[in-house]
Amino acid sequence: MMKKIFATIALCAFAFPLLAQEKEAPAEVEKHEEKLGTAEDEFVPLSELRPLEKTGDYTQKHSFQYGLSAANTIINDSNGLPQGYFLGNYRPYFKYMWREQHVFNARAKFAYKNNPSITEAQEKIGAQRSVGEYNIEFLNTELNFDQHQVTAGRAFYKLGRGLLFANFADGAEYNGAFKYVLVKGQLLYSGQYGGCSISLGGCATNGDIAQKGLYEIVPGRAADVNLPDPGRRFFAAAEVMSPQLFGSTVYLLAQYSRDMSRDAATAGTAKGKIYAYDPLNLGVGASGYIITPRLRYLAEFIAQRGKTYNKNATNDETKNEQTNINAWGLTADINYSLPWFENLLKPGVVVQYAAGSGRDSSPTKATNVANPSQENEQGDDNNFYYFGAYSAGLALKPKISNLHVIRAGLQFRPLNYFYWGRSLMLAAKYTYYRKINADYSISDSSAKMGNPVVGQGLDVQAVWDFRSDVKLFYAYGFFKPSEAYDAKDAKDLHIHILSLNFLF
Repeated sequence: MMKKIFATIALCAFAFPLLAQEKEAPAEVEKHEEKLGTAEDEFVPLSELRPLEKTGDYTQKHSFQYGLSAANTIINDSNGLPQGYFLGNYRPYFKYMWREQHVFNARAKFAYKNNPSITEAQEKIGAQRSVGEYNIEFLNTELNFDQHQVTAGRAFYKLGRGLLFANFADGAEYNGAFKYVLVKGQLLYSGQYGGCSISLGGCATNGDIAQKGLYEIVPGRAADVNLPDPGRRFFAAAEVMSPQLFGSTVYLLAQYSRDMSRDAATAGTAKGKIYAYDPLNLGVGASGYIITPRLRYLAEFIAQRGKTYNKNATNDETKNEQTNINAWGLTADINYSLPWFENLLKPGVVVQYAAGSGRDSSPTKATNVANPSQENEQGDDNNFYYFGAYSAGLALKPKISNLHVIRAGLQFRPLNYFYWGRSLMLAAKYTYYRKINADYSISDSSAKMGNPVVGQGLDVQAVWDFRSDVKLFYAYGFFKPSEAYDAKDAKDLHIHILSLNFLF
């Protein structure tokens, strides 16, 4: 017997409509049910009651989920997209479950991008206003064995809070629950292949090279995340988490990344230079609540070591000098569910802090912190460079290298009292940005003045699942530059993102 089940969707994590095959109850179960409640039943003392024996297998041997998620997004960025930008992401998916335990997932992405802000001059040098592209996002198997789970194939993998890694990759992940610890292990490859049809970068319908847009809207990842391109790279990682004690858990992280592009470049100004970057990240984190479950926290510290290459000012391969990485990063969040107007508004307060070490980039050195190698001139490289995600403001979208990021915000559900509006959530955050070292650069190269004050930001979001298969998302980001910018570069930034997502 076939039965359709529809599940609620969310922009950050998609749920799917279910078409499942149900199994009829065995005949002996039906006979047993007929006897219940008859006069022949004898009274059994409460002390002698025992759990009913299992009389049949109620799990569905085979079940399926399939459908299409269609996200239609309009973006207006005062800095680079004044005429707007349309991004359509259409994701057909299929999920097969065996005995509701082992799962096979497949999901593709077809994207259409239209950028009317591209000028005629840009078109003459190869830029295209309309681009279509496709790639495979999910192709994996999840095997579940009681306290152990193995995921193998292409999937979305995450380590810790996601600062070190939160992206699609090919590989395998193990999760195990033991008596005293939870264990996670990962062996991943960034999925960059010569054949674009199987590469994570995908294929563009206009030419053979995938053309990446300015924005990538990914389920489960914030819109303001600034992710670097990992290139051809292997990741090996482990995470160990303690049991909860006094409302808190502690976890340890280790991640080693090996760059597979190790040959000297052969073209242009990069000729003769080696760009291999091999970081070793060691981290510790804690999460839980303080005194009351209303007050929750999450903190993570990363010490970054490993090897990279200092700047080679020549095209001579023998001048490439390998050096040590000596960097660090810190993130901390505190969330408090306010006890006032809880039934009416469900208000909450969030305070966040993030910081990372930076590289010496005084005006005489003019280094770029967006590059992990061939930038540092001498000694250890102190630039904190990570392959994961951290949300630090929609308009500036900074990396946390050489930056203090201080955020405070409020979120609530203004229509929680009404059934039709209970899922509407509004949030607002204020952000203050300040350099750790005034003479060093940040990820925005325009903040080149020797002043620590970078600026202020404001973010507003609205999310509303007003139907089980329709979701509305709106985000506004504002950034006000300060003394770290030259007066001619100090322009206010405004970004609007409006997305409507349908599930079929």
